[in-house]
Amino acid sequence: MEPNNSLQNALYSIGAFFNKHNSRNTKDLQKAISICRKNSDLQKYELEDDALKIIGLCWYNFLELRTIYSDPLEIISKLSNQEKLPLDKIDLIIDMLKKNILDSETKQIIRERRSMDKIPSHEVVYQKSSVLRNDISFHKSFLKIILNENTAFDINEDKPYQSNKEYVSDWFRYVSKLSEITSHTLRYMKDKRELIEIEKMRKKIAKRVENSEKSFPLLEITQEYKLDEKEKTILMFLVKEDVEGYSPDIDRTIKIISVNQHDMYRNRSYLSRDSKLVRNGLVEIPDNLFFRSRGSDVRISPDVTRRIITKTPTTDTERIEQVIKGNDIFTLLEPEQSIDELILPADLKSTLETSLKRYRNNVDQTLQQWGLFDKGLHNSPYKTSREPGLLMLFHGQPGTGKTFASGAIANSLNKKLLITDISRLQSKWVGDSEKNVKKMFTLFERIVRRTQNPPVLLLNEADQFLSQRLANTTSSIDVMYNSLQNLFLEAFEELRGVLIATTNLSGNLDEAFSRRFHLKLEFPVPKFKERKQLWQLHLPPTIPGCDHIDIEELSRKFKLTGGQIKIIVKNAATEAASRQRAEQILQQDDLIKYCELENKSMFDRSNHNFGFSTNSEVPP
Repeated sequence: MEPNNSLQNALYSIGAFFNKHNSRNTKDLQKAISICRKNSDLQKYELEDDALKIIGLCWYNFLELRTIYSDPLEIISKLSNQEKLPLDKIDLIIDMLKKNILDSETKQIIRERRSMDKIPSHEVVYQKSSVLRNDISFHKSFLKIILNENTAFDINEDKPYQSNKEYVSDWFRYVSKLSEITSHTLRYMKDKRELIEIEKMRKKIAKRVENSEKSFPLLEITQEYKLDEKEKTILMFLVKEDVEGYSPDIDRTIKIISVNQHDMYRNRSYLSRDSKLVRNGLVEIPDNLFFRSRGSDVRISPDVTRRIITKTPTTDTERIEQVIKGNDIFTLLEPEQSIDELILPADLKSTLETSLKRYRNNVDQTLQQWGLFDKGLHNSPYKTSREPGLLMLFHGQPGTGKTFASGAIANSLNKKLLITDISRLQSKWVGDSEKNVKKMFTLFERIVRRTQNPPVLLLNEADQFLSQRLANTTSSIDVMYNSLQNLFLEAFEELRGVLIATTNLSGNLDEAFSRRFHLKLEFPVPKFKERKQLWQLHLPPTIPGCDHIDIEELSRKFKLTGGQIKIIVKNAATEAASRQRAEQILQQDDLIKYCELENKSMFDRSNHNFGFSTNSEVPP
């Protein structure tokens, strides 16, 4: 930074010109003014000559009279040789007060402009009568310019940000100051000068951003989630607290965007369960917020801090793992199954692929435009157009491919598979099952909103939760099951993303659940054609001897599901591999042996009708 000794001397020369009448030299005055105009620190203020003269007079008083204060009437009178005071110069002083060149003790009038989506701002209004009655002094930021003692925050208020670190640092100073003055009481009780300083900090950040060509993570998040000024302030306050290792409570967080008690009550909506910050997973609050005790902690999602501070984009996998971290109700898998390997009758497979096209093309939006969705919950402002909803129910006997199909669907959509089942949700403790179900859907909703390509949620053994509701409840267990079913109905109504529920017993499902699913697909016991395809799928050419296996005989003689065929092949191959090296070849008899064992081991043969086929299934 260039030395400001020449600026100090030039300002002194200007002041001396008007105070030392015997040594006035107009050329010296113009030369001093020219030096001031060329100073890079002063150029941004766009000062008139008379403004520079006022500054010079104040600087002269500072050096010669050893006082930081100057009488505005005295300053104005020295600028003119006329008997009548040039009162128009008061406007110059007011202009310099607004630009933070000059300062005054008791001239400010603060007006709060209230808005639901903005931090209350404070406008400084200057009255001429007030200016004339009170002494003026240099504003501390301008005095630092003259003395060449600028700090990073004081200088170049309009200078574009050169880095994200610089931008975040300004935000941290701003929210730290907000937190400081609201730590014990609300802002309307505090010194108005502190409020003005905070307002200047906020305007400085806005101005520097406006002049910057760079884009910063906070700005990207603000645009992505359409955050207002208060939401952005809460976000950066929580990022700062997270970096420093603190977890502020909800009340303290709400205070930093509030002016008084009424404002604080109204602003609680910014950290409610339905707020943008919470529903989008940017901020985490206690699950039982409605019954929360005073001092409940609120925190920023860790990946948000990482993105804002380090500018490191987080992957969907990292976001998912962060959301489900510490929760044992989910398993996250990378599916390996493919749609081509899914063996189903042609009409069922075509129906399934049509549903996937509906999801890929977001047909819901088109149907909504056609007026085919009821008004109400479907028009929730928290829904996102980028992620449609698709709920599918797969039902059928065990082993018919329901779970396999779920993995194939996830794979075809280039998604991961997020699995849970009834055993992870049910609890012997009263109320815990309901909490687990709420947590499951809350976490999944957060994942959907935080990721570009959310996983498929697979709910196995869903029949235990989706069975018919009881009209006359006679026990606490019945009440619990009805409560759980109501939770599922509400969640299905609002769900975004892909959910697949599987069940072996579709006959017991409540009719209300049936209406919630976009697709209900029965997975039948495979017929001869499908069984033949399944044998071919599970007998890869890498198994010695598989080219001599009579697949037609196996498909004709045994009514088996894909799950059973997979187990049979594995058991038969294990036996073949256990023989001496020369005999390690899979034989037809090996497969027939384990087909018969599988047939005999079925627990309910009357219902499943497994065994030797009837003539109606024998191919021509």
